[in-house]
Amino acid sequence: MTRTSAEAPSTVSPAPLTAARVPALAAGATLLGSGGGGEVATGALLLSRELAGAPVPLLSAAAPAPDTLVVHAGLVGAPDVLAERLADPDDFAHAVRTAAEVAGGSAGAVGVIEIGGLNAVVAAARLGLPLVDGDLMGRAFPRIDQTVAAVAGVDPAPLVLVGPGGDTVVVRECSRRLAERLLRANVLALGGAAALAVHPLPAARLAAIGVRGSVSACLRLGDRLLTARDAGGTPEGLAEALGAELLAAGRVEEIVPRQDLTPGWATLTDGRTGAVVRVDLLDEYLAVTVDGVTRAAAPQIIAAVDPSGRRPLRADQLRTGGHLILLHLPPLHTWPSDAEPLVGPLAFGLDLPPPTAPAPRPGASSPRTPS
Repeated sequence: MTRTSAEAPSTVSPAPLTAARVPALAAGATLLGSGGGGEVATGALLLSRELAGAPVPLLSAAAPAPDTLVVHAGLVGAPDVLAERLADPDDFAHAVRTAAEVAGGSAGAVGVIEIGGLNAVVAAARLGLPLVDGDLMGRAFPRIDQTVAAVAGVDPAPLVLVGPGGDTVVVRECSRRLAERLLRANVLALGGAAALAVHPLPAARLAAIGVRGSVSACLRLGDRLLTARDAGGTPEGLAEALGAELLAAGRVEEIVPRQDLTPGWATLTDGRTGAVVRVDLLDEYLAVTVDGVTRAAAPQIIAAVDPSGRRPLRADQLRTGGHLILLHLPPLHTWPSDAEPLVGPLAFGLDLPPPTAPAPRPGASSPRTPS
């Protein structure tokens, strides 16, 4: 199970998503994307336009009828392609409709694949459907099989990709083991980026296995970040405002690029302590070690923030000589121990000891879960 408590899923739905809430949603999504989740600024502009006509209802997975079909939507592809190619909302709508038809029904709601992306909201807005207040990852991961659904033994098919020219790929059946390879091969054939619809699930099943309340948590975290950005202050103050643990704050000394699926890394010197800090990364941040001690590692949520503008930084935005604040954010849910080979450091070829919390300083407060 992936629940953080034994409570039954709530049927109380939060306020609808409006254009006014897009800045908070984008800010929170960039933090919770853990360095990944794709380029957010363009998606935020697109979403603001989509929401200008009508808000998107936000529902808990337990709110609709148990057999309501929830189709999960997103955008996949290479970060450089995604940054240059504007997604077409109609592509998301077509992907969702097609996946639902192949599954033998019609979509009653749209689900979020990874909390770092905004494109599921675009799909819901274009289709006039509610969005489920949750997701399948609790952060961003690079592979489609790194989900709570995969841990629960649920295969992703039917899987639908829609390219920028409307070209459509439908995979009616595929195992979790082959899903990522099929996805990569077909996205490449479609020009490097495509709208994705995957995991059509009955609402009752999603309520049992999905990450609860992550869209609401994203909005609250975004509000906190925007407030802290306007207030300025220290790295310690930012961490306190976000309910996060401050891992390091300093200058990037070196960046070693990734090699295909082999992680790269960035090193920095903590300006407060002089510690040497290493950040392992792919499209997302995977681990942070401080003076050789693991302080945070996937599936934990690691975020980097530009100290001057309090702007969250994706992994592909790190630059040698730049300054950043590294944070460990509270988890949105708890992964079971048997998910470690799927979402832990070893899933990315990193052989690291478990994270070690720092010794508490006198008078220091503990990180808290955003509320």
